[in-house]
Amino acid sequence: MAATGYIAIMAVGMFTTGHVFNITYGDPNMVRVLVFFEVAMSLFAIFMARRIFGRWDCGYGLIDWRGALWMLPNFALAAALFYAAFSTGNPQLSGFVLLIVATMVLVGFSEELVFRGILLQGALRDVSLGKAILISSVGFSLLHSVNTLAGVPIDSMFEQLGLTFIFGLAMACYALRANSLVPVMIFHMLWDAVQFLGGVFGSDFGPLINIGIVLNAVVALVLWVVDLRKRRFDAA
Repeated sequence: MAATGYIAIMAVGMFTTGHVFNITYGDPNMVRVLVFFEVAMSLFAIFMARRIFGRWDCGYGLIDWRGALWMLPNFALAAALFYAAFSTGNPQLSGFVLLIVATMVLVGFSEELVFRGILLQGALRDVSLGKAILISSVGFSLLHSVNTLAGVPIDSMFEQLGLTFIFGLAMACYALRANSLVPVMIFHMLWDAVQFLGGVFGSDFGPLINIGIVLNAVVALVLWVVDLRKRRFDAA
């Protein structure tokens, strides 16, 4: 219910962006519209988390710093992306840049809370670890299907579904390893923000984005195998 409601709000936001304001997905100006929907989605996510789990963090506890070490390559990648954004582009501080950052903070917070928080932890109550990770990843992937309402071509949308499914798998594994949503929220914020800022600055990321995709696919696969084997061993 929480994920469905969240996707519905996003769909309205994308429709409004593309059909009311005629702003195509990928145009940085879309944040001028989406920021209002992101505020609504963040409040909705907090409300649903507290309603279902009684707390905003969906039952996660203190950060397991040893488990969080799996995310170090991602934060190194984020640092490289920001370096590329500022060194190869024309960075300028403006109200619009701050709006982009604020919007991406809301995106990272609310999407992780819904899909790696509410949906993943909720699924773990009823199904196995592997199935719960798949459910949360499929839900996160389907969220991006509504981007077609803001002008994303169908073929590009299917590509997004595949990439976001991989991203969802990785973030779910990281969250469970770290026993916290905080690291994945921070990385999600950085990942989205640097790409939008790079578009505004005219930056050249070279192969870094593709490296990030491959990195998370590999790490997600490793953690998937390790965690599933550990769960089977513990069950035995």
